[in-house]
Amino acid sequence: MKNREVRFFIKIYDIENSKSFIIKFTKFSFGVVLGIISSLIFSIILAIILSLKFAFIYIENLTLKRQNQSLKRYIAQIEEEIKITKSKLDSLFDITNNFRILAGLNPLSNDIRNFGIGGYIRKNDSLSNINLEIKNLKKVLEFELQDVKRIKDIIENRNEEIRRIPSIIPTIGIVISNFGYRNDPFTGEYKIHEGIDVSAPTGTPVYASADGIVIFTGYKEGYGLEIEISHQNGIITRYAHLSRILVSPGQKIKRGEIIGKVGSTGRSTGSHLHYEVIINGRPVNPLNYIIFSDVVYD
Repeated sequence: MKNREVRFFIKIYDIENSKSFIIKFTKFSFGVVLGIISSLIFSIILAIILSLKFAFIYIENLTLKRQNQSLKRYIAQIEEEIKITKSKLDSLFDITNNFRILAGLNPLSNDIRNFGIGGYIRKNDSLSNINLEIKNLKKVLEFELQDVKRIKDIIENRNEEIRRIPSIIPTIGIVISNFGYRNDPFTGEYKIHEGIDVSAPTGTPVYASADGIVIFTGYKEGYGLEIEISHQNGIITRYAHLSRILVSPGQKIKRGEIIGKVGSTGRSTGSHLHYEVIINGRPVNPLNYIIFSDVVYD
């Protein structure tokens, strides 16, 4: 009995024309066609997979590129901010140095302030270098803050010392007699006048010429009603011929504070304030210590 050849049929319908076609294959030819179709399908699938892969890689690269561009812009902004900050720091250094001079300190160079932390950011620096730069800026700022605090403390202490210097004329009026030798208005004797006389109407306010503590109030021969204030460091001021005394011994006084009223008590030829500055027991010229000549009194 002869072996029958196995045949395969593929029937194709043309629905539109109501026709059909039959394609006959032997087992071998069908296998070849099936292999070709399988290879074609595999190739198409592979092509799709590769296309998707390349599309993904392209999108990923595009995303990275955009991220890189954004990162570059971000780094550029940080670099610009750091440059601006350094410029402001330079201005701050100049201001601080001026205050150092006022405080009696030597100005510092930028090299000392920066203590070798480096200069501006170089091109193409990484984020790690930028982070280092920011840390360095923080160190400089911390140094500057400590320096400013030190200067502030010195100036505040110096300000307290300055406020204890009798640096204002203690009433509003006209200086009619200076410190030094003159003819005594009562005896005509040529002798030293140990203060200055400021002519002013009776009742004109008298102000403390510096911060201090009242050590005496009352009547003294020749001086009439008077006030004496100690300003430490051996400095005492005297306000004489007053009509009224408005403070008491032991009272703390601020410069510019009203302590009494102008009068003509004691050995006086008219309404005026006799004002003395005494350092370590020796009268000195009060005008040598006047810093504020146009003081607005409270």
